[in-house]
Amino acid sequence: MWNDVNRPCPTEPNRRRRGKSDPRDAQNAARAVLRGRARARAKSCDAPLQFARMYKLAKGWAVKARTQAINQLKAVLVIADPALRERLSRLGNRDLFRTCTRLGPGYGEDSENAVAQATHMTLRMLAERIKQLTGQIDELNQRLTSSSNTMPHSCSYQWALARTAQSPC
Repeated sequence: MWNDVNRPCPTEPNRRRRGKSDPRDAQNAARAVLRGRARARAKSCDAPLQFARMYKLAKGWAVKARTQAINQLKAVLVIADPALRERLSRLGNRDLFRTCTRLGPGYGEDSENAVAQATHMTLRMLAERIKQLTGQIDELNQRLTSSSNTMPHSCSYQWALARTAQSPC
């Protein structure tokens, strides 16, 4: 038999004094189950709410991946050729991504042109990834909105509470 146990309250004085410890937290969770203090509510409203949970999960991953791609693109710009960096540094994010998507390959056989070619290709690939992830995030936002409109009132109310609720102690 499995029992769901909420994570320990971060403001618990004893936990703060002794420091974080996964084994100790596991023991405390087991003791709370045995004492009957551990209470975790099962997730409810099956299908409609489960759809929303999946969309929210996928959106979180897409937002994290897009942030990483943006940071990588800006890191490449820091080490890029000064002329290219100067040309792109004046642009806002939207124009920067659009411009990087249209970058063509650098030409030539010498090593300087090979570096420019690699830089252009890297910037183009990162910008395309950002564009793809932005599209996925927009689609997931639309699906979240439409799924919340089709949920029964009690489920959408619980979904709104779940999105805004703080961790209870």
